[in-house]
Amino acid sequence: MARNNNLSVTFSQDAGDGATGFSESSGTKSFTSGDALKIEGSVGTGATQYATTSFGFGQADGIYFENRDATNYVSVTLQQASSGSDLCTLRIAPNSVFAIRFDTSQPPITHITLQADTAACNFVLCLAE
Repeated sequence: MARNNNLSVTFSQDAGDGATGFSESSGTKSFTSGDALKIEGSVGTGATQYATTSFGFGQADGIYFENRDATNYVSVTLQQASSGSDLCTLRIAPNSVFAIRFDTSQPPITHITLQADTAACNFVLCLAE
């Protein structure tokens, strides 16, 4: 079943130190996907891997990750397979988010590995097929 997904982002910078403030907004970006899921959990300093096939779909075309910890970063590794196919690793700062929508011509993301820096971190991970 096709489902509609919407994503909007706003970035605002306050004025200060002689610099003027600004704001940038993406507006709402919509895309259609198959299934989607939301995982709310906690990840420790040992790596935890999520496979899209465990949730009934082939790849993650849309990813939203929110680090809800106030102190530690979380490493998010995007992978094409369970091992040896890391596309990139991102360190998501405390109280920060990461969102991306992949074009179908991009390598498929089939595994996502999370690992906290020095202590367990609460997170939200949303995937859209």
